[in-house]
Amino acid sequence: MKRLTLLALMALLPLPSEALLASCTASSSSVAFGGYDPISPSADFANGSVTVSCTGVGLLVSYRILLSGGGSGNTASRTLSAGGNTLPYNVYATAGYSTVWDNVTGVTGGFLIALGGTSTTHTVYGRILAQQPAAAGSYADSLVITVNY
Repeated sequence: MKRLTLLALMALLPLPSEALLASCTASSSSVAFGGYDPISPSADFANGSVTVSCTGVGLLVSYRILLSGGGSGNTASRTLSAGGNTLPYNVYATAGYSTVWDNVTGVTGGFLIALGGTSTTHTVYGRILAQQPAAAGSYADSLVITVNY
């Protein structure tokens, strides 16, 4: 089974005064492609998610979610690995697979925190192109999630 594990980490940068009154966390679900078949004529698709949850009282919070390049260190050409084998893939911010979810622009959002807290979930769209020059099998990668708010 190919599995991309999204690790939820928070990065606290200099914050506007409104954000100092808010407390935010991130959680994620994995992008699990399943076993890779190099002779399949179809691309592999799988979705995961990143959820940003904040508490505070009536505050407007803006945030940016960034995803690392994983084991490849490069968001433009991420790779899953299995032993010495690698398999190119990427994750996207849009269902049309046109915008790579990177570690610079990322995905932005915002909300007014309601009493008791507010959460928003963003879908992570994963894709492995068909007939990649890689062995059949189970591959994995881990991405670090950074949320700036």
